[in-house]
Amino acid sequence: MSNVHFIDTSVLVELLNIPNMNKHHEQATNEYRQLAAKGDVFVLPVAVLIETGNHIAHISDGNIRYNIAQNFSLLVQQAINSENNWNTVSDIPPDTLANIINQIPDMAKSQIGIGDISIIEQFNDYWQNRQPIGEIRIWAFDTHLQGHTFTGGLSRRKNK
Repeated sequence: MSNVHFIDTSVLVELLNIPNMNKHHEQATNEYRQLAAKGDVFVLPVAVLIETGNHIAHISDGNIRYNIAQNFSLLVQQAINSENNWNTVSDIPPDTLANIINQIPDMAKSQIGIGDISIIEQFNDYWQNRQPIGEIRIWAFDTHLQGHTFTGGLSRRKNK
């Protein structure tokens, strides 16, 4: 059974080894390899693509910036084509967008921004509408995103 991992920006910048954002690079890379070897699926939400692209654009060394941008571009292309266990959630349905917008004031009190809100909402939407068979989680180093996990899609499908 394969599990689904919604990749947060805090993990993707580690996997890409972005300078000054890579203190968990080895840990993230090792975990990724173990999960990929099991056939797990990795999903890139819209906000993660935008946030990571912005982080890459701010790398001061042009050669490093270009090389990481190439790796990022290749990874996103794999996700778009559903290759090597990578996928992307490239659109936000109107009802999900409404949920995101409605949460902004309350989440801002906890210093949680629209990017993280959208990751959580896309994660919930994915669970509700795609019902993966195994476990689905948000894979993050940011503590406020950790703990978002659901299990048991197969039994839920049988009961529909």
